[in-house]
Amino acid sequence: MSIAALKLRIATVVAGAQTHARRLPTDIPAIDAALPNGGIPRGQLTEWLGPPGTGLTSAARQLLFATLRAGCGTSGAAWVDARRTLDPLAIAADGLDTTWVVRPPDPARAPWCADLLLRSGAFALVVLDDAPVLPRPIALRLAHLARETDTALLLLGHGTRATDGGATLRLRFDRRGPNRVPTVTPEKGGLHPHPVPLALDHVVPVTPRLCAHPEIPDRRSVARAGRRGAPHGRTRRVAQPRFPDR
Repeated sequence: MSIAALKLRIATVVAGAQTHARRLPTDIPAIDAALPNGGIPRGQLTEWLGPPGTGLTSAARQLLFATLRAGCGTSGAAWVDARRTLDPLAIAADGLDTTWVVRPPDPARAPWCADLLLRSGAFALVVLDDAPVLPRPIALRLAHLARETDTALLLLGHGTRATDGGATLRLRFDRRGPNRVPTVTPEKGGLHPHPVPLALDHVVPVTPRLCAHPEIPDRRSVARAGRRGAPHGRTRRVAQPRFPDR
């Protein structure tokens, strides 16, 4: 295969059928009016970027609720909380029975979780929240899986970028002016590159993000060193209960 043919194939995988792609409306007028066909495309990769406090997470949660209300997908939507900084109940809320919340123990495992969710083909929307910046090969693979399963893959990034390449649509969330009004700017794939005021009055806000925390280790099998009965400060092992075979 020639280099030109390979570049064309990569561009096809990344872009997909943009003009005919089905969309998921966000139910936020400012965003839907700035996007072609009034929503984010299914079967493609979308980036939403912005610092905390700009309405980024609240807007994504509104998109999730809109997707669930529309009855899209076999099992609704999935949210991968890479940094483990959001309350799962705050994400799911009204869609507990149709929303999957995945919290990997390591942020680096978040793209792998999104890979599995996309391959299942059971979701209309998969949100990958605050994962490390995706290298281009991984972004292309996820974009390809999204296209194969007709899933809208949304990357939420709180830095300057969420991927090294592969996004069809990119929105930038920010606060502008003396009153720090939330705005959204379509940087790629939108109808215009101008900031639009983002009215979130009708959107249910999420709880503030928590500090990332590691898993609580299981210390039931090992007693602390220096416990009574452990000679010379050695660690005493506690016998594990045995369960009968079933």
